[in-house]
Amino acid sequence: MTDDETLLLLSAYADGELSPGEVLAMERRLAADPDARALAERLRDLSATLRGPLAGPPAPESLRARVIEQIGFTDPPPSRGRLGDPLGTRLGSWVGTWVEAWLESWRRSRQALAATLLVGLVGGAALGGGIVYLDRPDSAPDTGAAVLAGHLRGLAAPQPFDVASSDRHVVKPWFNGRTTLAPEAPDLSDQGFPLVGGRVDIVGGTPVPTLVYHRDRHVISVTVVPAADGPGAGEERRDGSTIERWRLGDLTYWAVSDLNRRDLRAFADLFQSRTGGPPG
Repeated sequence: MTDDETLLLLSAYADGELSPGEVLAMERRLAADPDARALAERLRDLSATLRGPLAGPPAPESLRARVIEQIGFTDPPPSRGRLGDPLGTRLGSWVGTWVEAWLESWRRSRQALAATLLVGLVGGAALGGGIVYLDRPDSAPDTGAAVLAGHLRGLAAPQPFDVASSDRHVVKPWFNGRTTLAPEAPDLSDQGFPLVGGRVDIVGGTPVPTLVYHRDRHVISVTVVPAADGPGAGEERRDGSTIERWRLGDLTYWAVSDLNRRDLRAFADLFQSRTGGPPG
């Protein structure tokens, strides 16, 4: 792996843009590779140094053009090269173009690295993303946003699960050793909600289990977290998806899908009844 690829993966790791499997692989690599770990620490230190000047209201879009003029380079044309892979797709075309420019500038000089990273952080603050947005120590974790992000990553992947099985006796034990929780995986196929597998998602920096069900062509993700890590029962809409959540014992269940509210509510009631909880 080249230095540029390592730097890109570390940036995506800090931004929470890697898949659950990629996150685990990166954490194993950091534990075994002192050089990569040192680079990650330098990036964190630089981010902390730059975070102070970025405090306050979001920067206006016009600031981006002024900073570009001061630095002395222009946006490169859209490329399908190194960033044409799934990671580049997830970062988005605008951010992907900026990462290309950032990497090229980094190769030219360390000074340009600091300046262009500042541009990236300013742009991230203005657009509601980037390292500063996702790694602010003074912001409360948004469990719902993390659960929805895991669901959308699953939809973008070739398959929405890491283990494919309709057998709850296969899916539940699969989580042992991968997450601290191994939730019940009830068989709901008799009601039109077949279990199709499970995957590991990341919520609050912790691997958590997600059960995957189908309803016709719709995917239903059921992510399970400790009850203390999220709100109580309720329903909400985010970015075109419906989220149902409920508590059972010391666990909170989050069911996410683009199903209509009535069908997802029926699924949640059925799931609770099959796992010993009161429906509704």
